[in-house]
Amino acid sequence: MPSSQSPSNRGAGPLSPTSVVVAVGTDHHPFDRLVRWIDSWSGANPDVAILVQRGTSAATAHCASVELLPHHELCERFAKAIAVVSHGGPSTVMDARMAGRLPIVVARDPRNDEHVDDHQLLFAEHLRRHDLARVVDSEAEFLAVLDEVVAEPDHFAVPVDNSTITGVAEFARVMDRLLGVETPLVPMSPAGVTAPAGPVPSVGLERTGG
Repeated sequence: MPSSQSPSNRGAGPLSPTSVVVAVGTDHHPFDRLVRWIDSWSGANPDVAILVQRGTSAATAHCASVELLPHHELCERFAKAIAVVSHGGPSTVMDARMAGRLPIVVARDPRNDEHVDDHQLLFAEHLRRHDLARVVDSEAEFLAVLDEVVAEPDHFAVPVDNSTITGVAEFARVMDRLLGVETPLVPMSPAGVTAPAGPVPSVGLERTGG
């Protein structure tokens, strides 16, 4: 008998492979723009399993979403995912790279009331210049990158390089000093949460949460 729950109300479900994990962070501002983009793509690609950590953003209609996940579980899901979509927060970006994933980054924009300042835009530009993430600025670009995830998932796997992670963290600290703000950096991913060995699996997976 089919479930009467909408995808957004099914929750994260048991820890299982998910093709794409999206994390908007814990800031109190909604990030409806990113959630709307991934939900739209999910509606057109129902065979791709997606989990969205949406924070205070509006619930999704086409894919599973939850408000928050414990940090250790989010890191585990990153490691099992084909691709990770992140807001422009240094902690989430570092966690994605520690899991062996090249993060797809959409920075929060204060002009859309998504944050209090433009530090995520500045950080995302740093990531773009140093090829540390796939930074996207528009919905059309975002949808194209997700299509690439399906066609070429190996493009979004990276070796775990602690020197790169340290550099990301240090840049975030320098930027905080310049802006006079403090960005909390969550400790690195828990021991044992690493990128799985072997080739990146295909994206033809059953949707998380049913």
